[in-house]
Amino acid sequence: MKKFSIASVFLIFVLASCQSEKKEDKSSKPKELTAQTIVDKAIEFNGTDAYKNSKIIFDFRDFHLESEATCNGFKFSREKNDTLDVLHNSDFKRSVSGNDIKVADSTAFKLSESINSVFYFMQLPMRLNDGAVMKELKESQTFRDQSYHVVEVKFKKEGGGVDHEDVYMYWFNKDDFAMDYFAYSFKMNNGGVRFRAAKNPQKIDGVRFVDYDNYRPESIDVDLETLLKDYHNDKLIKLSEIINKNMSVEKLNLDCQ
Repeated sequence: MKKFSIASVFLIFVLASCQSEKKEDKSSKPKELTAQTIVDKAIEFNGTDAYKNSKIIFDFRDFHLESEATCNGFKFSREKNDTLDVLHNSDFKRSVSGNDIKVADSTAFKLSESINSVFYFMQLPMRLNDGAVMKELKESQTFRDQSYHVVEVKFKKEGGGVDHEDVYMYWFNKDDFAMDYFAYSFKMNNGGVRFRAAKNPQKIDGVRFVDYDNYRPESIDVDLETLLKDYHNDKLIKLSEIINKNMSVEKLNLDCQ
């Protein structure tokens, strides 16, 4: 029979205790959330990755809109009465009563930006993983007993579009990573600041759709991070409601090999 000295037994006990503590520390220590992981979780919760292989159909104000995934970017269409505008990447086309219409380059640019804007907001938070996006995690905020991850988004000049100087702030619910609020400052059209509060959430075929109340602060000289507090203190001015209707999701079988 092997005999162990008191020193040997003590050493074995110390080593076993250290290994146990390491296992406990490793299992009990929560993973640190980054701006990227928060956005990824928000995309998963909202189901907006479905945009990449689906046709999303909805009505907004007087327009009928469709976002169709292709093997080469998205094809956006906006139709009102007999006029149909189609934007596929930077290729803009207009038709009236089925006949193609030539439009000036300046007009095509303005229409393209308008269409892009509608679909950009519709595809959030998926678009927060675009190549030109730069994300930064800010200090968490709590209002009305609800805590939020706060993520600031800026854009690289290359690939960031004509409005690459815009700055966005997103408030993600810590319970489920829902994108409950967002705000942005913009330079174009004399500049401004907007704050949107999500409402009327509904899921259709796994995609979460929301409407928004659209606000502005009294002055554009404001820190975006303070806008959630201003909203809860009724210091923002309501401008409009963003209401989408007749939403549907059609899965596509894309073969992009």
